[in-house]
Amino acid sequence: MLDLIGPEEVQPAGSVAREGVGFGRRALAQGIDLVVHLVIGAVIGVVATILVLLGAGFRGVSPDPALARLSATSFLSFAVALLGGTAMRTLSEGLHGSTLGKRLCGIIVIAEDGGPSNMVGAIKRNIAYYVDSLFFGLVAYQKMAETPKRQRIGDRWGHTMVVRIAGLDKSTRPSGLRFAAAALLGLTADGLTIFMELAYRLVQ
Repeated sequence: MLDLIGPEEVQPAGSVAREGVGFGRRALAQGIDLVVHLVIGAVIGVVATILVLLGAGFRGVSPDPALARLSATSFLSFAVALLGGTAMRTLSEGLHGSTLGKRLCGIIVIAEDGGPSNMVGAIKRNIAYYVDSLFFGLVAYQKMAETPKRQRIGDRWGHTMVVRIAGLDKSTRPSGLRFAAAALLGLTADGLTIFMELAYRLVQ
């Protein structure tokens, strides 16, 4: 794991961060974000089930047909789940630089020139994530090994890089309040996307 994280992880706090974060820590952050996404999906599923049961009770009908539609899986449901996760990461990274997973791992997305992250870069890097993640992240790992900036394909396209928050000057770090707002917006977008797909199933 230490070899995957890379030597940049030991740079002292307060130094100018220009070397990127290694593969291991970034993969851990992605794993945390995936768990968060799955929890959101589970919560939305429970809420939708409760609403169906309440609605069926008020109308005096059986909830079984509606529950069967909720539990069915399809390509659309899979695509919407990917869209929700992408929206969560894009909004969090574009408005602050860190998803919840990245924040817990002490890392942040910044512009390639050292400036703050922006929405255009976040959109590009998260679209390209689905290429970088091929073969269990091997594509990203190989690209990141080519430069000290540890940029995967999405980073190069979006002109971004991932660094340690502790390596940024305190005056340039986005505030905790900004992180909370960006994370809340991202989580809300994820949940609403999933909920809308479930609602669509019920009206079919």
